[in-house]
Amino acid sequence: MSLLKQKTVPFVVPSLADADPAYAELVAKQRDLLDQQAKFTAERVGLVASIRADTSREVDPKVAALLGDPVSGKATSRQRVGEIDTHLKTIANALEIIRIRLADARSKASLAVCAKVKPEYARRVKAMAEALEQVQVARAHYDELRSDLDANDVSWGSLVPMTPAFLGDYRDGHVPRWLGEAKRAGY
Repeated sequence: MSLLKQKTVPFVVPSLADADPAYAELVAKQRDLLDQQAKFTAERVGLVASIRADTSREVDPKVAALLGDPVSGKATSRQRVGEIDTHLKTIANALEIIRIRLADARSKASLAVCAKVKPEYARRVKAMAEALEQVQVARAHYDELRSDLDANDVSWGSLVPMTPAFLGDYRDGHVPRWLGEAKRAGY
């Protein structure tokens, strides 16, 4: 049980943005565009509500100019809603481009994170491999005792036989496969 009681040193995996400045710039730009989108959307909602609430008769701004009348607030609000819709469409297009660029930049940033994490990853794989090798030895001793009991025709049900089936087959089970995979990967 000493393995379970050992304290591990906290290790923080760097974010993609921390590992790659180009990725960080894209994330910052995306955040800025999302903030703009939220601001314009909120303004639009307010304008649409005020247009609906305004029961005054609306005169086209060009007609009002010919008549020498002031442009109505309703008309000004409608014009602003049109401008906002154009901004929102442009922002949506920019966000799509940022999404594509982030997907492309993710690979490069991931490689940078993996390079920084590799020594810690290797240390943890090694610790697991050592622990699993101990499990393999313990299992071999356990299976040897079970085999001896069976070979001597001992009715050993009172010992509560337990088969470590979760480990798979002794010769080609989960533990040997994992250890082989770790070895082939260079750990």
